[in-house]
Amino acid sequence: MPLRFVALLAAVAAFALGCAIPASAGELQQIDRTLLTRLKQHTLWAGPSSRLAAERATNRRVRAVAVRIADDQARLDVALRAVADRLAITLPGEPTGQERAWAAELTADSGDAFDRAYVNRLRAEYGSLFALASDVRAGTRDDDVRAFAQTAVDTALGHLTLLESTGLAETTSLLVSATEDDTLGGGDFAVGAVLVALAAVATFGLLRLLGTPGRTPPRTRR
Repeated sequence: MPLRFVALLAAVAAFALGCAIPASAGELQQIDRTLLTRLKQHTLWAGPSSRLAAERATNRRVRAVAVRIADDQARLDVALRAVADRLAITLPGEPTGQERAWAAELTADSGDAFDRAYVNRLRAEYGSLFALASDVRAGTRDDDVRAFAQTAVDTALGHLTLLESTGLAETTSLLVSATEDDTLGGGDFAVGAVLVALAAVATFGLLRLLGTPGRTPPRTRR
């Protein structure tokens, strides 16, 4: 009986210790860390910028959208810090250089120029964050990161829809990125389109060469 009690006590202690120690951040993939870092940088500029837009925007719809986004940003930041704390990941304390430049642009703008800059700069950011969060959602091995990535995907998509509902979104705004190393320009899309076209032509030619499956070639009359 004493041995069973000691064994049970040891098992309980081990379980409690395992729950108390955070998961090793070394088990995460680099893209997981990138998502947490980028979202923190995003909230550091998008939150204040949205609060500014809620007061300064001349378009009533833009003001309403900015209020909603600012509230969502606050909730997203709480969830982000909870995941980062569990994984012992240090989050950045300031936005990217590009985001700081966007914030300065908004501070200097007014009227319709301010409304358009806010909508399109934030829309550009959400476009890249949506893609990043989707990749993490599909590939991460950490359940908490996966759940948070799903929240980020839903938030980005919802905010894209809100920003586009203002009628001020420009078709080229999604080609701009908040980081210097992953900016997509027109050349990238042109190369992609050429590769797709070449793949389609190659596939069509291969099918013609091999013949259509399920059909027998016609017999030659003698």
